Amino acid sequence: MTSLNITKTQQPECETQSCEAKQGQQICYARPQYRVRQLDTSYVAEVDLPGVQKGAVELSVADGVLELSAARGWSDRENWSPLAGVVEDGLNYKLRLELSDEIDPEKISAELQDGVLKLTFAKAEEKKPRRIAIS
Repeated sequence: MTSLNITKTQQPECETQSCEAKQGQQICYARPQYRVRQLDTSYVAEVDLPGVQKGAVELSVADGVLELSAARGWSDRENWSPLAGVVEDGLNYKLRLELSDEIDPEKISAELQDGVLKLTFAKAEEKKPRRIAIS
């Protein structure tokens, strides 16, 4: 898992995979590739989730941390057999983003299209830039 303060440029951890035991089996997670850019009124993160369907993505926000979990399953074809007897269930993704006080957690939106999850983090009203009139 990767923690990132979305308002600061930090180098993500080099580790791209972590594992945990769940119900007697080991589940490995890959950290998806992502990009974050800042706009005037929001931050936008694009997360690469190739082959993941909308129903297989879970997003939650708690204590200033957005957690993303996603799973991609394999569809087995008839008369298909794996090479060297290796069978994989698919791929699991997990990503954690630490949100700053600048982000309004009630105004986070998500859209999944063509394997890219677009997250929009609206800035809190008092944090948005504003013009000051000179009298």
